[in-house]
Order: sequence, then C-alpha cells, then structure tokens
Amino acid sequence: MKPISIIQYVLIALVVVMLAALAGWYFFLKEERTNITEEDVGRGIGLPQPFSEQIGSTYENIVSSFSTLVGGIIQSEENGLPRLTQVGKTPTAGHAFVQRDGVSQLRFVERGSGYIFDVSPETGALERLTNTLVPRTYEALVAGDRVIMRGIDEAGAVATVAGEISTSTSPQAPATLKQRRLVNNIRSIAMDPSGAELFYIVDTLQGSAGIRTSWDEKKQKKIFDSAVLGWQIDFLSDGRITAVENASDNAAGHAYLVRENSLQPIVENVQGLTFLPHPKLSAHLYGSSAQNVSLFARTDAISTVLLPIRTVADKCVWAPSALTAYCAVPQQLPPTNFLDAWYRGEMHTSDAWWKVDVSANAAEPLYGSANTTFDVEEPAIDANGNYIAFGNAIDKTLWLLRIEE
Repeated sequence: MKPISIIQYVLIALVVVMLAALAGWYFFLKEERTNITEEDVGRGIGLPQPFSEQIGSTYENIVSSFSTLVGGIIQSEENGLPRLTQVGKTPTAGHAFVQRDGVSQLRFVERGSGYIFDVSPETGALERLTNTLVPRTYEALVAGDRVIMRGIDEAGAVATVAGEISTSTSPQAPATLKQRRLVNNIRSIAMDPSGAELFYIVDTLQGSAGIRTSWDEKKQKKIFDSAVLGWQIDFLSDGRITAVENASDNAAGHAYLVRENSLQPIVENVQGLTFLPHPKLSAHLYGSSAQNVSLFARTDAISTVLLPIRTVADKCVWAPSALTAYCAVPQQLPPTNFLDAWYRGEMHTSDAWWKVDVSANAAEPLYGSANTTFDVEEPAIDANGNYIAFGNAIDKTLWLLRIEE
C-alpha cells in the first residue's frame, strides 16, 4: 500500500471519529437541556410572561378565567362565582385578603411584572391597582396597601423591594407604587399584617441574624444571632413572631417564638418539621416527615394530638378565631423524602381540601374535584372565614375556594 493511501485512510478515520463525537455531544446537550427545562418549570422559573399577542393581555387572561367554572362549565353572573375558581391564568407571586372600604378583597401580585390587582371574592369583579413595573418579581407579601416584592437583580443578588400603593388622582388611572429597596440578600422576610413592621433574616459572619424594623426602617433592632442560615418566619396579627428552621426530610427541625433578645423553643427535634401557628391563639399545627408524613396539633403547652389526616403544615390555614383548620391533603400518600423534592419543585401532589376540628381531633372532607389538579401552597383565609385563596405549585396560578357550599 502506498504511503499516500495510508494517510488518506487515517484522515478519513479521524473525520468519522470526530463526527461521531460531535453527534454524541449534541444528543447529550439536548438531553441535559430538556432535563434543566423540566426542573425549571417545576420550580416556576422562566414561566412565560402574558404580554405577547398570542396570549393576550394580563387583564383579559384573568377576566376570562372568572367566567369559566372549573371543568369548562360557564357560570352566569347572576349565579355568582363557582365554589372553586381559578383567579387567573398567569402566575402570581403572592396574595392576601385585605379590607378596602369595609369590603374584603383578594389582592395579588403578578409574577414577573409586579403589577397588583384586586378581586372581589363574591362577584369576581377585577380591578388593576398599579401599572408600575417591578421586573423579576418571584415572591411577594401583601399587607393592606403595602407590599414586599422579591426577586433577582441584574447582578444576581436577591433583591427585596418595599412598595406602597399611592392613591390615584384620577378614578380611571391606575395608582402608582412608591418603592424603595431594602438590603441585598435577605434570606427570608415577614410583614406585620398591618404593614407597620418587618422582620427578616440576613447573613452574618457567624451565620444569620434576625432583624426587626419599622416600615420606614427608622427603628431597627437585631433580635438574635444564630449559626442556622435557613429560616421560615411568621409575623402574626397579635405581634408574635415565630421562626422555624427550613424543613428537610433527614434533619431534626426546631420552631421558636422570637422574644426580645432570644429564641424560645416551641417544638424541638422533629424530623422534617413544618409549622403553622394560630394567628390569635396559642395553638399550633406541626408536621413531621419521619417514616410517613404526619400532622399534629397542640392547643396548650402539654397536650399533643395526632390528627387523622396526612399532610404538611404548609398546606393548612387556621380559621380566624376558632380551633378549626382547613388543610389540603395529598390524595395519595407522599413517598419517602417527599419534603426535599417538593420544596425544590421536583415533585407535586394532587390535593383535596379537608376541614379539621382540632379540639375534637376530627376531620371531614371539604372540597375535592375530579376535573382539576392542584398542589396547594401559600393558603390564606379572609377575616370572616368565608374564603380560602391558594397558589397552585404546579403552574403558580391563583385559586379561590368558597368554604361553604
């Protein structure tokens, strides 16, 4: 064989190997991209914004869902809203019931844009309150005319914006949102239901610190230091603040009452601890993921009861003034290590609503639907105990449930 022929064969073999390697790399990247996209959608990241012509305006998307009963049945305005209503087809960042001119309204913040809307839970009448764009809004807290919006800025820092809705000078024009930015990289934050105070967790060299401050930040005080970084906090209507270590299936969790300069233990050493304090009473619910998901109630400092439903405290909400809780319960028992996967958005449940009489340790079905699937997160109840608003973790849409049939 001539030398030139050997060189040609070697070059051809090299080209074939390179093409095969490139093809393998292409399919590997394609598979990885698919996996990343699926994980992001599960977390609610990168969900499309409702501003293109194909989707229509945000207002139209929200209004259209109010005229349709879950399952596709049209509901006339004369009969009012159906018992379960999808408030909007677009993702929301946060919501709460507020009193406006003596009437209860469901106020919510649109995810991504930061626009704020009011909805009447009785009639479904929708009003857009602001047109102030707060981009990259992924989480929001609402207390009256004050809101906290959280997201990621251009530099990749966790940005927290405090906003206040100002009254519009024209009845036809949306109100503006006066806003200011708080310190960067707040890990978690809670707002007094009146909007007068904030409590948040920030990093320190030793771990984290809890800061209590007035809304205008003129009165600010560090309440505690801790080696723990991850906290979930609640600011209750009676002024109490609770702090719970971030739940994990394979770690013992602790819940505390935040005192003036210390943390007072409430629940200790519970594996996979989730926690829900009563807003006005000393009672609380707490969940455990040891072996199987379980839910407990404690109405005093001593007595603890195992409730007859299996769910996490994050899926429950207390009635305003009674020892009654409303809980979304997975219709199939969650598997082992459910909590970690659920918090990451990698796993979802299909829930039904139950009413729990904590004092009697009894539970009864409240609402379930074969026509729709929702994974309940961030449930909230109105001041009169008539409606529950909740997010669907699957697509971040907002739903409204009337408690009584």
